[in-house]
Amino acid sequence: MPKLLKVSEVADFTGTHERTVRRWIRDGRLGAVEHPSGLRVPRRSLWRFLGLDLALSA
Repeated sequence: MPKLLKVSEVADFTGTHERTVRRWIRDGRLGAVEHPSGLRVPRRSLWRFLGLDLALSA
């Protein structure tokens, strides 16, 4: 999995719509960075949002 994910990739991975992912970003629940070709979500931010970073570090 790439280190920076497109909004559409996050939506596919989480089984949600792109609008939902953009809302999470806008609300500050999911970290994202501006990229020349649009918003990108760092893989680590997605894991943290999903609560997987704790499970992976245990």
